Amino acid sequence: MSLKVLSRDEIFGPKPAWREPGGAGYLAMYSSVFGGVVTDPALMVMPVDDHVINRGDGIFEYFPVWNGHAYCFQSHMTRLRRSAEIISLNLPFDIDTIGKIVLETIAISGAKQCGLRIFVTRGIGDFSVSPTSPKKSELYVVVLGKTAEEQFPKHWFTEGATLITAHVPMKPGFYAQVKSTDYVLNALVALEATRLGADFGVWFDPDGYLAESSTENVAIVSQDGVFKYPPFLHTLRGTGLLRGIQLAEELVKNGTLKGICQTNIAQQEVYEASELYLLSSGTTIPIVKFDGRTVGSGKPGPVFHALDKLFKKDMFEGPPEARTPIPYK
Repeated sequence: MSLKVLSRDEIFGPKPAWREPGGAGYLAMYSSVFGGVVTDPALMVMPVDDHVINRGDGIFEYFPVWNGHAYCFQSHMTRLRRSAEIISLNLPFDIDTIGKIVLETIAISGAKQCGLRIFVTRGIGDFSVSPTSPKKSELYVVVLGKTAEEQFPKHWFTEGATLITAHVPMKPGFYAQVKSTDYVLNALVALEATRLGADFGVWFDPDGYLAESSTENVAIVSQDGVFKYPPFLHTLRGTGLLRGIQLAEELVKNGTLKGICQTNIAQQEVYEASELYLLSSGTTIPIVKFDGRTVGSGKPGPVFHALDKLFKKDMFEGPPEARTPIPYK
């Protein structure tokens, strides 16, 4: 083998289709290292000595943009700040400034419907594990051409998805409450599900109670019509779940649900649930088979359809606290 040493011109000279704005599915990226925004995907890079790359030392957030409005934006910014506090990560800017950078990056992309990822890393400088080595933290903001929901198979929402119990060790409770970039265990849960022919895997905590999926919160509707979700002891405080709980109050008022309850949920109760869902950033995925057992009627149920309708209305017509306008020029 004879490896070629590439010149700058060889890398940046030709401009294939994937390097056109949006050609690779990425519309814009802000980097605090560069101090600005780029739209050429070839320039959407992070330094190899950033600790988020060589140590997984960083945090992130994701939210969708619908009809020119960031969904549950303030909730995500609040969680970003909380994650930073838990792991003693100093933000590179105050949270309001980060928010302005995020919204302006979306505006520069021009996208009215897209996904947005925020990364705050420990910073650049070396390959040490020490979090004190970098002189300052860094911020990266990436605008994605599609929302997460748009990338999911459509049949999940019409026919339902499948779920298995994961056997990958859980993150400690402290760590599970951080939106960390280190998703090795989450990735292994997804891999286990794929190998077993399922769409998703779900953790149960050391006491045998329902916890969370690899990238989603989990909730059930019990046989007596109560919407139940796990305590936030071994799970991330999901913004999608929390918004869903607020919206579900309407379903209690109209009789679709008998109540809403945060409680420990044993595996047998999940097996016997009338409905089972995964929730993430305004997306509700109905589960119709769990560990090979049919959930409820085997089809997406009435509570799913009602909650999904409420989410859609909230994303496009919801109140100011749910929809932050993007400052397009």
